[in-house]
Amino acid sequence: MRRRQMGFTIVELLVAIAVTLIMMTAAMMIYQRSVQVAGLVSSRGEMQAEIRAAVDQISRDLNQAGYGLPPGAISIPSASTGGLDTLIGCDATKCYLNAKLTDGEVYKVTPLDGIGPTTTEATDAIVITYREPFSTDANDPNASGTAPYWIPFPPDSISADGSVLTMPKTLTPKLDDPAVGLVIGDVLLLQSQTGGTALGVVTNFDPSANTITFGAKDPLNINQLNAPVGNVISLANQPLTNPPTFPSITVQRMMMVTYFIQQQTTPNGTDYVLMRQVDARTPTPVAEHIEDLQFTYDVIDDASNTVTVNLPNAATGTPPTPKPNQIRKVNITITARSSRPNAQGVYDRLTLTTSIGPRNLSFREKYN
Repeated sequence: MRRRQMGFTIVELLVAIAVTLIMMTAAMMIYQRSVQVAGLVSSRGEMQAEIRAAVDQISRDLNQAGYGLPPGAISIPSASTGGLDTLIGCDATKCYLNAKLTDGEVYKVTPLDGIGPTTTEATDAIVITYREPFSTDANDPNASGTAPYWIPFPPDSISADGSVLTMPKTLTPKLDDPAVGLVIGDVLLLQSQTGGTALGVVTNFDPSANTITFGAKDPLNINQLNAPVGNVISLANQPLTNPPTFPSITVQRMMMVTYFIQQQTTPNGTDYVLMRQVDARTPTPVAEHIEDLQFTYDVIDDASNTVTVNLPNAATGTPPTPKPNQIRKVNITITARSSRPNAQGVYDRLTLTTSIGPRNLSFREKYN
């Protein structure tokens, strides 16, 4: 008797293949989705890290804003006083911003609304000014820096044209000290014993002769040796003599910190980097893939004694007039973009908004 052979029918085989394909497709979809989620989580983590780095650095500078500076603002040359307007965001090679200081003063916080490149919108910039912290005691646990604090003696350490400052032979630290010495492009704050203040941009210095040069063609156009007011020669004793005479002065390094967005071309297309520039030195990157930077300001109106919030250029009154000296809080909005687009060609974005009340700006928690 012939034995019956056992096996699958065509229908059973097709059903088995179909079920297998369905299961494999589901597994592939789950795997693909898990890869996408992992990529999204990784991208979000990178963006959070970049935003955190940006906010931390800006916060540190804002919390120092105004430290060690005289009340009010520091006068500099400008077109309105017979000189030329000074520049912002320039080093010895180029200018990164089309920005000028037109009112002849350097403030503790200077808004630069819409001055950066246009990404999703026109980006902002900001200038934060303070005296570099110093301590005469290297072991002082409360010292936040060991910056130079030089006192040249005798008087008349400044040349008649205001271009050369001669420091004492016993100068400590030396001009070329590897840790805290001068760098070309530094901005120095000069304060006379009679109360005058002036800024000078270092264009050269000679450690052997202990001289510092404030050349006429500095990147920020601050020196302006022939300007009527706002330059180093304005520290001379009044009334002016010919040649002018100068009192004793203290010399300290200023920190004029400028934050701005810089556009870059990468293999993935156009990208943006948050840059930090100190004085007239070369800017350095703070955070990558920062697509937007916006600042608004809470400003106290000195006439009505009220605070107006979220002003893009710190302008109050009628007509609105910028009042950087009345800034009490700085509101920051930063948007980071993923380093590369996803499979659909879309970039992921993450935005953080925070507020900082710089302690040296007499912050008041009072609002309308």
